[in-house]
Amino acid sequence: MALTFFEKFSEHNLVDYKEGLSTLVNNGRITEYQYCHFLNRGITVIMPGKLGLDHLSKFLPSIVVASSPRYIAKMKIPYQATSFVGAKTHPGSDDTYVYKLPGKPAGGVPLLTGNRDAVGDNLFASIHRILLGSKGVLVSASNLMINKSQIWDWQFFGKRLKTSQPKLYSDLIELDKKINPSNTRYQIVIARSKATFKRLKIIYNFDKKQISVLDPKNGVKVIFVTNEEGYEYVGQKITPSETIDYIVTGEKFNIFKGLVMLKKLYGFEVLLNDGGRQMSNGLRDLGTVAEERITLEPYPGPRIIPSLEKIDPTSILAVGGTGIDGGEIEGTIRINSISIGDERANVYAYPLDDKKVLF
Repeated sequence: MALTFFEKFSEHNLVDYKEGLSTLVNNGRITEYQYCHFLNRGITVIMPGKLGLDHLSKFLPSIVVASSPRYIAKMKIPYQATSFVGAKTHPGSDDTYVYKLPGKPAGGVPLLTGNRDAVGDNLFASIHRILLGSKGVLVSASNLMINKSQIWDWQFFGKRLKTSQPKLYSDLIELDKKINPSNTRYQIVIARSKATFKRLKIIYNFDKKQISVLDPKNGVKVIFVTNEEGYEYVGQKITPSETIDYIVTGEKFNIFKGLVMLKKLYGFEVLLNDGGRQMSNGLRDLGTVAEERITLEPYPGPRIIPSLEKIDPTSILAVGGTGIDGGEIEGTIRINSISIGDERANVYAYPLDDKKVLF
């Protein structure tokens, strides 16, 4: 088997990581099973400076993935990680963060950085897509249609650095070449049933050539994951081709079976889960999301977030003290944190069920 990028260009010094896990288990923050799981799972540390990416290394001297290549290779499903930006809801010490502002264009996400040049968020989002989403991005059918005119690859964020940080942008191009030299890109669309395709008018929009990723000239291959009824409805209109394929999980939709087939049939080792918070939370609850990569932003000001009392509770991304280790993300341990100016790029790991996800 050919070496993956993580195997070729990463280091696996677990001394500090093991010490951190030992502290958590000794203090009763994690169970003995979780301690053994995280220790066996390991981490990957990529040093941009050792890859000749000197400008990138000034911002991110190390890039951490919450698993080792050895563990990822033993998984029967692709290793999934999410990517979000969250803004602080209060200028003081309050550590509640939101990831969207309902009723605002694009869900208010562009406002979370205070309409400023957020180098940290654009860089971290680009890195995340290069490392974990360059081969495949997992989206819900709803998100596909909300962003139907966009190709959400790393350049969507990286191009914002092209003028302000041209040398950093050049390093991102070089990293992308190292990760995905063939430039093969897949978008995997979760469309549970015929009703999903009908409700979102996917066939209609396809006929009108309004879905960018389904346009062959954009160089993206699309895999729809659906049930038998969904395939029978849409497959005759959006026919399988060199750029469009289907995974049919059976009479009833079964996302876990679909994930197994994605790894078995297509060889996906890692996937970026970019389906939005609802979908990522559902897959997290199923025990198939391993990692969250989040840029935490300072308070963007009262004109954007007037008060915590007016925040929709479903918009809350992080609250200090809810993590297994006392961190911000419920159900996780924080394994890496790097400041980029007044932004903070964090990596969190969810425990997985080895009996479920490993061969």
